[in-house]
Amino acid sequence: MRGNILGIFFTILSGVMIALIVLAYGRSDRMAPEFRFSALDLVYNSQTDDNALIAGINAYDSKDGDISDRIVVEKVVLNKDAGTAVVYYAVADHSGNVTKQSRVFPADIADLEYNGDSSEKMEDNEHPNLLFGDAEGAEAASTEGSEAEIIGN
Repeated sequence: MRGNILGIFFTILSGVMIALIVLAYGRSDRMAPEFRFSALDLVYNSQTDDNALIAGINAYDSKDGDISDRIVVEKVVLNKDAGTAVVYYAVADHSGNVTKQSRVFPADIADLEYNGDSSEKMEDNEHPNLLFGDAEGAEAASTEGSEAEIIGN
């Protein structure tokens, strides 16, 4: 008899716990934040820092509001042939939802080659077949003509 009472009690307790989990999940913030870009007249060069790249960008979240102070520059990839720099941004709200976007700026390639590049990654036009990874990736890159990136320390 006592075993039946304990079984009923734990069954009811399990049902209550499931209901609380479903309620908490339904109320949780699962909406990713969004970026809003303003026009920015910037040419990427060796003196450009992250603060200059973040100027003109705002991030908003439906629950947290303005989270522009949480925007980070993930990486910058230069395209020497096109004379551009692609800047990759990310922002996370307080619930851990992440949004990533990129923006293209004109780049002063001559300045970057003379003074050095302050970006994390740069295209390698001298060694286009240099790849990091497995043999399948190397085969795919050689057939598609993709270029590898040099990763800075």
